[in-house]
Amino acid sequence: MKVAFVGLGNMGSAIANCILNAGFDVTVFNRTRAKMDPFIAKGAKGGTDVADAVKDADVVVTSLMDDKSVLEHVGIFAGAMKAGAIHVCVTTVSPECSDEAARRHAEAGSFYVAGPVVGRPDAAAAGALLSFLAGPTAAVETVEPVCKAYSKKVIRVSERASAANILKLCVNYTVISVIETFSEVYAFADKAGANLDALRDFLEEAMAHPALKLYARKLRARDFGGRGGFTMTGGNKDVSLMLKASGEVGVDFAIGKIAKRKMETAIAAGMGEQDWSSIYEITRKESGLD
Repeated sequence: MKVAFVGLGNMGSAIANCILNAGFDVTVFNRTRAKMDPFIAKGAKGGTDVADAVKDADVVVTSLMDDKSVLEHVGIFAGAMKAGAIHVCVTTVSPECSDEAARRHAEAGSFYVAGPVVGRPDAAAAGALLSFLAGPTAAVETVEPVCKAYSKKVIRVSERASAANILKLCVNYTVISVIETFSEVYAFADKAGANLDALRDFLEEAMAHPALKLYARKLRARDFGGRGGFTMTGGNKDVSLMLKASGEVGVDFAIGKIAKRKMETAIAAGMGEQDWSSIYEITRKESGLD
């Protein structure tokens, strides 16, 4: 199976590396050409542009930033992908974007599978992501071996592409809500003079999912920098999608509004590339803590 991979950011490069290590015939493309070099050194081909990268692929996997970038690439794919080829999008996008991408691919004679992933770049590098797959049954079955290269679990959701994206937004909303709660209780405990290590130990024990245990530790240590996290700018984009999607069906995501305000404050303060859990620093500042 020939796989093209477009978008070699932190998450994309980790996912693409898993696919390459699994033995697939891989062609990569990224606007910053230097990011392609490590993959070419390991045996992947490098596309001269997006169209060149995807023209012979059976499966095209994209790891892009947002709705706009995904639909821009779908427009290129429509004239470049071979008939019957399948596009898997791992990006967190709006449900509307996903359904529109599926419609455009159908018109062009190709297929679209929404494949948003749950997990951080370090989980991607370990091949330990959770993937939600939604799209035509035959297309999902075809791409599943590729997705298993970077996922510890793959869940088939629906033939409607947007169903996978709705689930991903639910997962991310749960995580940011927990981060906001952690931020508030850590700030309260710190200001009131309680033992923060004892609180961390409780939060870790209370949270079954490894990611939530991680955030309990990160907030206690105030460790928000470095490569491998989920950036504040990326998190703000996801929270905006959550608020839009929930608002359209009449559900008030109140905690999301609180988190979004703090994210925007953090970004304005130059924290856009820190981990999204660093909204804790905004909570501390607003609470009069250093």
